[in-house]
Amino acid sequence: MVESSSQKMCRMSMPRPNRRPLGVIFALLCVGVLAACDPMAPVVVPTPNVTNTPTPTFTPTATISPTPSATPTPDFTPTATPYPCDEGGRVISVEPNRSVIAGEDLPYSAYLPPCYQQTSRRYPLAILLPAEGDDPGIWEAVGLVEALDTGIRTGILPPMVVVIPSLGRIGERDAFPPDRSYETVILDELLPSLNRDFCLYERREYRALGGVGRGGFWALSVALRYPTVFGAVGGHSAPLPDSVPPEFSPAEVTRNSADLPASGLRIYLDSGVQDTDAAAGLQRLSDRLTARQIAHTYLINPVGQADADYWRTHLGEYLAFYGQAWPRELGALPDCREPSP
Repeated sequence: MVESSSQKMCRMSMPRPNRRPLGVIFALLCVGVLAACDPMAPVVVPTPNVTNTPTPTFTPTATISPTPSATPTPDFTPTATPYPCDEGGRVISVEPNRSVIAGEDLPYSAYLPPCYQQTSRRYPLAILLPAEGDDPGIWEAVGLVEALDTGIRTGILPPMVVVIPSLGRIGERDAFPPDRSYETVILDELLPSLNRDFCLYERREYRALGGVGRGGFWALSVALRYPTVFGAVGGHSAPLPDSVPPEFSPAEVTRNSADLPASGLRIYLDSGVQDTDAAAGLQRLSDRLTARQIAHTYLINPVGQADADYWRTHLGEYLAFYGQAWPRELGALPDCREPSP
């Protein structure tokens, strides 16, 4: 049975999951989010592995140690105003969630920022996709909820709604329109339902799509083809198979798209040096972005592969990237009682 909007919202009173000690979360966040303390600060990236071409988005200039660590060495001094709410966010599960397109149940979970209901504001949205064979809980397993709670309450991260969908069987197949496809699940089912059921800032600048592993492939394929729908995209350890039809291949889309160069889409690519499955495809994509002078960040981190330990280490960097241009002050967000600007 499809769950109604009121039923979905009722679960917002669910008790919060156990949180990890704040010290651990500060350690996770500080690796990659020091620059995010100021909304105008650059993204922290290691310059030896960055392809940075001139566009109006951002210019990474800082560096990090050649040996990534989950424990930061610099002082941690947030400069943004702490979030005016002393409670944590909530995670709700939307299940069952029958997909007509996929012909299967595709449940998802949603993180709602602290005091979501009381603030009556419209929030930016990040959709984060899991890897093939992984339950959507992989994002929570690597510390997403704790990282968001701590980052938002201390002003390091902007408040945001984060949705973690299932891939299902359809997301594990190389199926593309006009056939039933995970792309159409995202664009024609998931996104409209999220705009209907949650208080979201519906402009593309306040919407990000990212994923790890197979989810990273879908994020890149969809967002690069629809840069008017998403303002930021991240492909983390994303394998980009050669078997994908050219019109859906991220590298081919980058080479041929007439809309992408001027779109302002913010793009983040990364993998660990041991992740041989993703390396060749991400390098080819980065090279083609560079050839067309499309700004992006591409990191080959010297430690790690496509697994939970790698994503946990770099989670703070991902969240800082997605929220880089989003407001940290509640007063800058639109009123939920009014239509989205």
